[in-house]
Amino acid sequence: MMEKQDTRTIVSQYAEHFLEEHFGEKPDKLTVILHPPFLLIHLTGFLLPAEKMLVQRQDWNRVLETRDLMICSLKADLLTGLQERIGQPLTDLYVDWNLEKKSGLMIATMEKDEDLDEWPWPEAVDQETLKEIILLNSIRTQKKPDQTNFYWLNDQVLLIERIGILVEVEKNLVQNGIIEELRLAKRPLEHRITKLFNLESLLNGRVQDLFVDWNFHMDFSYMVLMLEKPQS
Repeated sequence: MMEKQDTRTIVSQYAEHFLEEHFGEKPDKLTVILHPPFLLIHLTGFLLPAEKMLVQRQDWNRVLETRDLMICSLKADLLTGLQERIGQPLTDLYVDWNLEKKSGLMIATMEKDEDLDEWPWPEAVDQETLKEIILLNSIRTQKKPDQTNFYWLNDQVLLIERIGILVEVEKNLVQNGIIEELRLAKRPLEHRITKLFNLESLLNGRVQDLFVDWNFHMDFSYMVLMLEKPQS
């Protein structure tokens, strides 16, 4: 446990320095969750001065597109730096932002070798109903996934992996290089799950944040639900 804590601290310091160096700002708070095969970096209080007016005007897509392009250009360097600090190879990086809450999430992935049985569900969560809701939301926004996996990284963080979600027209767009437009169009459709369904009753907790990103070429996505910690 001490070794993991040290690794999280090292990753946090590196990510904070990386953001300040390349974006010109560092978040107010940065939380690292290391649970192989996933490394999550949650940012809060992260909004650049140049973005504030656009956010006030709700010009979300302009900010998101700029951030997506920056992350894409920096992905290789960021993955290399993270690999050096955790001592394990990383396969890919996924990033999403909640501009209203000035938050963001980075998901770095490793090769998977764990059994899903090693990812127990919290006892208070309505497991079967939540699975049905995630499936229904996927059908509403794209199609029924070929496979859906649920990973509880801790009692407040649920990572959902969906494989085989793109419809044919989306696959054609990807083949034609229309990636960023597809990401910008699909983001709000995925995020509306918190408004369409009463997730709090199923999760036994309030959803603090939701993030989603895709690997369009590989045809799968990661969605992360972050719950508020219960009051002590």
